[in-house]
Amino acid sequence: MKKAYLLQKLNLSLFDDAKPYELIILPRRFVINKLKERLVKKNGVLFDIDIFTFDDLITPGKNEVLKTRRVITRDQEVLIIFHLLKSIFKGKTSFENVLTYEFTSQVIYLLNLMFLESKDYSREIFEVAENYSFIKELFEKYKEYLDQNNLVNFSYLQDLAIKFLEEHKLELKNYNAAKIAFFPDFRCDQKRILRLVAEKITDIEVFMPFFDDIEICIETAKFLESLGFDLVFGMKEQGSKWDFNSKSSQLKVFSYPNIILEINALVKEIKKDVAEKRVNFDKIAIILPSMERYRDALVQTFSEEMLPVNLSYQKSLIEFGFIRFVLELLEFLGGEFDKKNFERIISHRFLNTENADFEILFSKIKDISILEFEQIELVLEELEFFANLYAFEDVIENLTKVQRVFNRLKRIKNEYDRLPKPFSNWLENTRKVFERLGITKHAEFVNDIEFVKAFYHLNEIFKKGQEDFKEFDSDFTFEEFLDIFKTILSQKMVDVSINILSGINVLSIQDVLGADYQKVYLIGLSDDILPRSNSEGFLRNMRLKEELMLDEIKDFDYIFQKDLVHFRSVLNSYDVYMSYPRYYQTETNKSPFLELEGIEEVSVLKSYMPSDDKLTYREYKFIKNVNAKDTEKTCKTSQVPEIFHIKDRELIELESCPLKFAFKKFDIDEIEKEEKHFLSNLQLLFSCIQKMLLGKLPEEVLGFLISNIRYTHNEPVKKLAALDIIQISLEIVERMIEYGVEEFIPQNMKERVLVIKKMVEGIELQLFPNFVVKVDDEEIFGFVKARRESKNEGIDKIWLATYIFELDKIAVIYLFEEPRFDIYEITHAPLDKLNEQILNDIKEKIQKLSNIETYQKEQSFKNCVSCEYSHVCILF
Repeated sequence: MKKAYLLQKLNLSLFDDAKPYELIILPRRFVINKLKERLVKKNGVLFDIDIFTFDDLITPGKNEVLKTRRVITRDQEVLIIFHLLKSIFKGKTSFENVLTYEFTSQVIYLLNLMFLESKDYSREIFEVAENYSFIKELFEKYKEYLDQNNLVNFSYLQDLAIKFLEEHKLELKNYNAAKIAFFPDFRCDQKRILRLVAEKITDIEVFMPFFDDIEICIETAKFLESLGFDLVFGMKEQGSKWDFNSKSSQLKVFSYPNIILEINALVKEIKKDVAEKRVNFDKIAIILPSMERYRDALVQTFSEEMLPVNLSYQKSLIEFGFIRFVLELLEFLGGEFDKKNFERIISHRFLNTENADFEILFSKIKDISILEFEQIELVLEELEFFANLYAFEDVIENLTKVQRVFNRLKRIKNEYDRLPKPFSNWLENTRKVFERLGITKHAEFVNDIEFVKAFYHLNEIFKKGQEDFKEFDSDFTFEEFLDIFKTILSQKMVDVSINILSGINVLSIQDVLGADYQKVYLIGLSDDILPRSNSEGFLRNMRLKEELMLDEIKDFDYIFQKDLVHFRSVLNSYDVYMSYPRYYQTETNKSPFLELEGIEEVSVLKSYMPSDDKLTYREYKFIKNVNAKDTEKTCKTSQVPEIFHIKDRELIELESCPLKFAFKKFDIDEIEKEEKHFLSNLQLLFSCIQKMLLGKLPEEVLGFLISNIRYTHNEPVKKLAALDIIQISLEIVERMIEYGVEEFIPQNMKERVLVIKKMVEGIELQLFPNFVVKVDDEEIFGFVKARRESKNEGIDKIWLATYIFELDKIAVIYLFEEPRFDIYEITHAPLDKLNEQILNDIKEKIQKLSNIETYQKEQSFKNCVSCEYSHVCILF
């Protein structure tokens, strides 16, 4: 029976009936790990089920090849191809300019495909046009070089390994049945392997994502049909749990002004789902099209919120041997304190039976050097003090769990001395250690029979040791005992994978396919990330594809279709939340997938809180304490360090919360991180203005902008952004010419630093202009105003330049609404009442910052909205 089920919805429950001596082939290792967990949980043991990728299936063939050949490194491959290309192009000057690393890399990609296709390019049938004839010649020369030197690259290794099976020099293992799932399409080498599997195994089921309006799905279905598979569209049976084709309800995608707000909204959504018991942490995933773009922001926000997150999915299931775990634990107990070892060992789920989240402890100790085990106890006591001070019940509950694990470890370590003693005594001591931890051969660990089996071997060693190691009558130090114990354990060859970390997995969209989550959160769905093209230059030449008869050169449309299959499968298979950041106020900021699927957009303009019941941790702390009655607890704040100078940004922030500076809490780098996108645009705008003032051609300016826009790889989006910058620059330059500006010099970008200083109330204030303009022989400092006037926004650089630094002239670039440029002469007329009041308030706050006594007064328990300290911000 060969059946191919073409499905719109995919789930690991397809494999719940997996039986011993059955082969399962999946595309991604992450999903393989998920399936192993599922089957062990269901059956208590994995049976004799082989769960492989196609590459794993031909490992015996690869091993045979590697007996006589070795794998070539990427660096060697580049050098060899480069020299072969030079020999082919010798004397042909028209090719000299293409011998670059980029060109060589594309040629290597093409050669890899030619190996995987396993075609005989020496035959006359391959008539290649003159422009591409060098590729055929290069392939023959490269293959000859590899054969002569007993080398293989990845693709040639695949090819030779498959040939071992095709020519019956090796046989596939005998299986009663096979299941193959979650492949949107098959690579050419995978097709070759699938043909072999279809010949060898009669009972095969294939589960493929299928959508009848997507070409690659239809092509894959035709290929399976050619192998003799009966096609079954959907799997809806009466009373069956396999109802995979139900239509999902109308989906919405939230769009936010930037990444930070998008991630804050994500946190709110996850917390709401967990609070309402719709999801568990280990049953949800975040899907990112670009890990690099989101990594830092995710880490920062999730650590603040104390949410467990596995940013690198390869490490979400840390696989290592049981022996290694035993030895590391023993070494830790008998050795000096090691912070990383401590972190890894106490996180182990068999030691951490209380399921405590250690993130709160690690975040506290990561920046300090702990030399002694006991110092951790002091950190825990400090954390407990703060948790009680703020009455955070959930934190206190978790800390109690952390302390239990720590105390258990501490007791064991205190008893586990390192004095010399007979070998049998060490064995007995070691056995007691594991028994105290609750780990014995009789322990019943849910979901992990293999772990218990491994400990059974360990107990055998303990039992046997009492009888057989009597000849070790001399005394050993702990280190000497450990060396002998390692040798004995290693001979047992016990190796079991252990699941250590639990938390929210952050994955690519391919890895989440079929992985059996309760809910997935797709974020970052912007057009400049997804879809994307994997190949550039001549590799997208369809004529080349036809002439070399290569199936694997994918054009942009094919890549788009493949991503669309993944996207639709996820939408159909899971409960989904979606969002994206708006990089530009145009229609190009949204993934076309959203429009194709008719997904409704919800544009969130000023707030990332669609409803008031979703709270971040900071908001939760404030709301929890804002209405609390004054208690007997008082809070003495630390002595305030002296402040010698305040920068312009800090001065603006001082308006809302002076204690941010008094406690060195305010971090200028954080604001810079948030403004990075704006500043990169501003730098391009300044460069554009300079070029226009110098009379550069429009084509040159446009080319410069397109080549320097770094935050997108999407050419249409780059062009639109460049045209926006040019339009703004034109309007500014026209006004500059009216004022007679001869030169425009950007400041405080990269290495150019310009600062204006002034002493106010005994403290040095620093103002950083954005640019300088020259009119005749006069230099005028200039500032950028990016937002319109608002009572809530307080002071800005222009206000500071006018009222505190009292400059005679200032130049201003306005970027909101209609961009424009102006130069103002300051009259130094008497201040109006509002500005006089603001100036006096600022001077008073600056005076108080240097007065330490202000902060030593005991105050009732209050909480500052701006900086979350329990202090005396109310005085201001």
